[in-house]
Amino acid sequence: MSEWREVAVEALCSRVTSGGTPSRKRADYYTDEGIPWVKSQELIGARIATTEEHISEAGLERSSAKLLPPDTVLLAMYGANVGQLGWLGVEATVNQAICAMVTDPKEADARFLYYALAGARERLVGNAHGAAQQNLSQQLIKPFKLAVPALATQQRIGAILRSIDELIENNRRRIEVLEKMARAIYREWFVKFRYPGHEGVPMVDSALGLIPDGWEVQPLAAIATVNGSSRKPGGDEVFRYLDISALSERHIGELEAIGGSSAPGRARRVVSPGDTVWATVRPNRRAHALLVAPDSDWIASTGLAVLTPSTVSPDFLFETSSATAFSDWLVGRATGSAYPAVRAKDFEEAPIVVPDVAVDAAFADKVSPMHDLSWRLRNECSRLAALRDLLLPKLVTGQIDISTLDLDALVARQVAE
Repeated sequence: MSEWREVAVEALCSRVTSGGTPSRKRADYYTDEGIPWVKSQELIGARIATTEEHISEAGLERSSAKLLPPDTVLLAMYGANVGQLGWLGVEATVNQAICAMVTDPKEADARFLYYALAGARERLVGNAHGAAQQNLSQQLIKPFKLAVPALATQQRIGAILRSIDELIENNRRRIEVLEKMARAIYREWFVKFRYPGHEGVPMVDSALGLIPDGWEVQPLAAIATVNGSSRKPGGDEVFRYLDISALSERHIGELEAIGGSSAPGRARRVVSPGDTVWATVRPNRRAHALLVAPDSDWIASTGLAVLTPSTVSPDFLFETSSATAFSDWLVGRATGSAYPAVRAKDFEEAPIVVPDVAVDAAFADKVSPMHDLSWRLRNECSRLAALRDLLLPKLVTGQIDISTLDLDALVARQVAE
């Protein structure tokens, strides 16, 4: 630690600034393919290469937005995600809720600054002001001090941690491709009815319009059970709790380990491999996922509907319940103004175009490997993130001798567990 010193953020940067929002009254300030414009909610601890919105050159010139170079470190200053970080992978602009830090290449490595701030986030956010919500400002961020080693050491630490994040990002890109492929095949086969061998099959009338001869429109209850099994966790049992908060569209986040003696009263749903889970509250959020291989210690909340296939493949059940027509059905059946919700009966009565057995089997043969690989890649991402989070605070405070660190061996061991 002898080479480490306490340095203010502003001393590590050539520029510390914030952005701006071009006037929403001027439609010409916003374009589909203009300059990327980052909002604070897009800071999720990852590289930012694409943004939800773009602004025009006129919007840039006539607002306080500023063009920032790749590798600029971004920090959310207020709002629900105060303290969240990201870094630019492309030249972009940001809104006024973001502090943008452009490092001085003679003083700091951008990657190191990002991870050092991540390691000090709790301490930094602890300086935030505000009663209703915590707020940071440039006046608080600029003098904030970090432990900083020589530039060469910063670069090595930044490279180590960034290499793990790049593995995670690469896995996420692969997952996105796999998800798009599975959805595209479903639409081709079961929406457009262009499945293998469709040419010789006549179309017939049904309650949902024309469908291939031999297929049927059935309620979901005819092809799956809803909430088929439940149990109360044992008092000395430790289980992982799948709650609504862990669920988003086609994705499950990290699950909390809970002791049975402190289990929430809603921890009752039994889940098994091949089940699809759907959040029953606010179905317009489309929070649902396929449980390819959940561990035996998983228990789900009663706020989730568990769909277990009975006469169709798990892959068909998941993809058909992931279709917009299915979520539209749920939204139409939801009751309650503050927290619109659906019941098990609403799932059971959802009309489904059910293919013949051969087409379902062929679909599963094609799509099941995609779902399996997506599941494995998500698990690998979780393990890599755990490794990064273990190393980060020790690396950015000099507790690990980087000259003896064998990252390849650590990654291989973590992924294999």
